Amino acid sequence: MDVSAVKIGVVGAGSWGTALADLLALKGFKVDLWVFEKEVKEQIEEYRENKVFLPGFQLSANISPSNNISEVVSKKDLILIVVP
Repeated sequence: MDVSAVKIGVVGAGSWGTALADLLALKGFKVDLWVFEKEVKEQIEEYRENKVFLPGFQLSANISPSNNISEVVSKKDLILIVVP
């Protein structure tokens, strides 16, 4: 299976959502991550780190953070809902 062709969306960028997104991304999947907080999205883009909910962990470049939930869940093969 070509994992890079599988489209995954993760809704929720808390510690657990970010960790799941990173585990999948490290396996080669392309992951869109919905982030509620604009500043957290910007930190992930700039530093490849979720300094608020999962500080100290470098995140894979295969993660694309977004504040647009429609973008994250549209045309995906798998959607993970990871919100309280």
